[in-house]
Formats: sequence, structure tokens, C-alpha cells
Amino acid sequence: MSAGENLNTGENLNTGEKRRGGSQKTSWVWQWFDPSNDGATCKVEVGEGVYCEKFYKNGSSTGNLIGHLNNKHQITNQTKKDDFVVRIVKNFFYFY
Repeated sequence: MSAGENLNTGENLNTGEKRRGGSQKTSWVWQWFDPSNDGATCKVEVGEGVYCEKFYKNGSSTGNLIGHLNNKHQITNQTKKDDFVVRIVKNFFYFY
């Protein structure tokens, strides 16, 4: 039983709803991913209005999700979503 549950009823005091099994998404990665029944989709903005959309099957395992955020987007648990800036690199061609 967690600190946020009422000992008598099993009610989750944080939301006012009873827990119905499954895990609560408490990891920092869930601010960057949308969970679904069969996995998780990365919602990091990689361009103006363009999102990564990388899908991980059985996305409740945060290890792979953390690796994706670190390796592909240089996002760590210290990165705040509000402070994240999309870096768009454009190719420049020089003609001689």
C-alpha cells in the first residue's frame, strides 16, 4: 500500500479514484511519451509541428524509453519539457 492510499478503503487519496490494477505512470519519461494498451509513442517535437512518433511495443518498460530520449533527443531526467527547445539544423550548400 502506498503513502497516497487510505488504509481502510484502498482509495487513492491523490485522485479520489480507486486503483484498478496496473501500474501508475510515475516516471519522468511519461511527460515525453504517450502510453497506450500495446506500447508507448514518443511525442518529442523534432521540428516545427513535427513529432518523433517512435513507437515502442510494451512501452511500460522505461529503460528503452529513457535510452531513446538520451540517445536520439539528448533529453535526461533533468530536462524540463517547458525548457526544451527544438533545434532545427538546415543544410547549407556552398558553391565555388
